[in-house]
Amino acid sequence: MRSISKKLAVTTLFVVSTVSFAAPMPNTIMVEDKAVVPVLKTEVLRRVEGRQPVRHVEATILEITNKGKDIVAKEVVFDDTLGQFSDKKLSIPVIQKGGVIVPTSKIELDTTLKQDGEIIQQTRSIDAEGIEFKKDQAEPVKRTLQLQQHTGTDKTEVTHTVITEEGATSRDLLMVDTAE
Repeated sequence: MRSISKKLAVTTLFVVSTVSFAAPMPNTIMVEDKAVVPVLKTEVLRRVEGRQPVRHVEATILEITNKGKDIVAKEVVFDDTLGQFSDKKLSIPVIQKGGVIVPTSKIELDTTLKQDGEIIQQTRSIDAEGIEFKKDQAEPVKRTLQLQQHTGTDKTEVTHTVITEEGATSRDLLMVDTAE
């Protein structure tokens, strides 16, 4: 029993002395203010029977620093052989006068509820995000779109759309379309 307590005491002293020699963490970690925006130019999928699919991508990546005042474009070319690629095309940036909206993510979910082979409800949900860059704007604006659309057996369609800018709701619409 005494040997166990001695070993425990020695181990505790060793751990305490090791911890006391560790360097302190800095109070702040400085990260360069930079936004990296990929803009896809071309994407070619090659599928050959008996081989892994190959994706060839040629893209331009925009690096935005100094609060939007400095923009550097980099050309990137790469090939990868992932096992699964989406067949859907990526969204193109929406160009407006004096600005551009670059899509960053989109999740689309379609569900159909059937009973005895008859469709009783269809639901479609879309969650999309993008970043808007405007001329002479110091910071880019993050925009989100949430859309939920329900159709029932009586063919009545209810759509709820919420659009936000930087987390604050800018539009909240509820539309009901009844079948006549």
